[in-house]
Amino acid sequence: MDAIFEKVEQDWHISSYDVAEELGIEHKTVLAHLKENGYTKKLDIWVPHELSERNLMNRVLICDSLLRRNETEPFLKKLITGDEKWITYDKNVRKRSWSKAGQASQTVAKPGLTRNKVMLCVWWDWKGIIHYELLPPGRTIDSELLRTTDKIKARS
Repeated sequence: MDAIFEKVEQDWHISSYDVAEELGIEHKTVLAHLKENGYTKKLDIWVPHELSERNLMNRVLICDSLLRRNETEPFLKKLITGDEKWITYDKNVRKRSWSKAGQASQTVAKPGLTRNKVMLCVWWDWKGIIHYELLPPGRTIDSELLRTTDKIKARS
């Protein structure tokens, strides 16, 4: 058992098959011992890049500085944030039909994929949503829509 755990501790990505082969034991035995001691196989978490200790400390210092600045000059309440999201939808409607008790429902071929999509644009501040807009089909964010955003900012 110790040899199994030693292999796993040396290389967290080693497969249970490789451990069994290297130690000359049954694969099921390796799995049983790992499971018995609380080991499970999980996917690694992707991060954009590893941060050094210095990078982490800089982030903490900057965040602390911004929070202190916000206490004297509440700039965070002046921020307006916006985002957009494509929303897909179908106009397919299933119909009901009469059938006698014990009879199966009528079968109707499912219509092909006719996905329509519309863009939802939302702007919010520290209190919540201040404006949202469903853009007409086929329209995306452009300079005209951004001028609308400037008008929204002026109102708040």
